[in-house]
Amino acid sequence: MSLLTYKDRPVDIAPGETVLDALLRAGVEAPYSCRSGNCQTCMHRAVEGKPPEQSQKGLTDAQKALGFFLPCICEPTAPLVIAPPDDAGAAMEATVREITPLSHDVVRLRIETANFAYRPGQFLELIAGDDLKRHYSLASHPEEDPFLEMHIRLHPNGRMSRHVQETLSTGHKVHVAGPRGTCFYEGVDADQPLILIGAGTGLAPLYGVLRDALRKEHRGPIRLYHGARERKGLYLTEELQALAKSRANVEYIPATLDAGGDVAALALEAEKSRAAHSAIFLCGGEALVKRLKRDFFMSGASLKAIRSDAFTPAG
Repeated sequence: MSLLTYKDRPVDIAPGETVLDALLRAGVEAPYSCRSGNCQTCMHRAVEGKPPEQSQKGLTDAQKALGFFLPCICEPTAPLVIAPPDDAGAAMEATVREITPLSHDVVRLRIETANFAYRPGQFLELIAGDDLKRHYSLASHPEEDPFLEMHIRLHPNGRMSRHVQETLSTGHKVHVAGPRGTCFYEGVDADQPLILIGAGTGLAPLYGVLRDALRKEHRGPIRLYHGARERKGLYLTEELQALAKSRANVEYIPATLDAGGDVAALALEAEKSRAAHSAIFLCGGEALVKRLKRDFFMSGASLKAIRSDAFTPAG
């Protein structure tokens, strides 16, 4: 086996040569800038093999867990198969197993496919046609569920919403690609306070992260904040209340705007004194995530300790 493989193409690399230099010499159009490991422009991902520790300097624990590294400072001593950071691989066929309502405008979609490896809290691309593709976060757990679960908001004029409502049913075929994202539990200290904040279907990845934390016996306090515009916008309420009652270190805090509860303000006020020592997960609309990331950073949280999944509307 070649010491370096780019996707499925062997690349010659000389002893002491960096991965970036080998890629450029082989004609690969790899991006780069500083060539010293500071700007992270050249970042790639190891899909097989482990990059040298030095080549992951400055990356978050979540990025390291996914195999990201900096080719400009990577001199491999063991075989590596690498790919661009956004290369999700080929699409895989999946079968619809369940579509059920969770609230007045959110449905649970469960699909089955073979050998789709992911971490709870990551997201995938759901492909219903050549021109109908959307990203959805995963609420399922690969060690507990034989399916992939997504929570899909039904937008009145949304093409995927209409497709899910009007066309998809049990047994229908779709395709998925991925996974992507670094919003997962791996790399969190088991004794850290764990703060999970989401709005709307931002609950989906947080539900996956929460389940993973409990499966890995997280010992620190876990507080899950879920926000919605109206009471009817909350979902999985009974399951989360029951979970909080059964686990001494779990607290579930719902908040709705119609009852005067701004989930961002509520969570920040309650958690800012603990921000510097906590692992923080933020999921939902882009404005909410940016606001909370900024405010928690100003309250002393390390950016490395903040993981997020910002939802952006389809173009």
